[in-house]
Amino acid sequence: MIKVENLSFSYQGTPVIDRLSLEIQSPGMTLLTGANGRGKTTLLKLLAGVLQPTSGAIAYSDQKRPHELRSVAPQKRSFDLAFTVEEILAIVKIRSHLRAEIIERLELTPLLASKVTELSLGQQQRVSVALALIQESDFYLLDEPFSAQDSHFESALLSLLRDIAKRKGVLVISHHAENMHSLFDYSITL
Repeated sequence: MIKVENLSFSYQGTPVIDRLSLEIQSPGMTLLTGANGRGKTTLLKLLAGVLQPTSGAIAYSDQKRPHELRSVAPQKRSFDLAFTVEEILAIVKIRSHLRAEIIERLELTPLLASKVTELSLGQQQRVSVALALIQESDFYLLDEPFSAQDSHFESALLSLLRDIAKRKGVLVISHHAENMHSLFDYSITL
């Protein structure tokens, strides 16, 4: 579990998150929604340890440091170098027992020899999500993993995340969540 207590964060004196308290369960799949500018991505960066809160606290149930227990798939990961998909995924030295299954279920197998810079935005997003999921973390923090995906890949990703959430914590930020609430164990709206 991740417990957030009276968390506040400001960008250059402008409050983005103000005294937020919540819990993110593990195992389980949590949907984080809210209007643009409400602090969803900022909260994810705070949970990931990329940003430090102005005040308040984030507690992790097993007392590990944030970078030891979470894996993040950002909203937009920049793939500027022409590595193949296989080379990108090989960056993760931890050999997850689910690695092959994740690659297969995200339909990346036919793309393994392709240059990541030549992929569509949706394919690049699937590579980014796969990169996060093969890291064997306690929590997976995914920012807009459904962006640029058609309904087929959205369903495939949701199915994969549901299976992972049986053992781990999964937090998904999504702006397009009108029909998704029932597919998640928990829901948070900022």
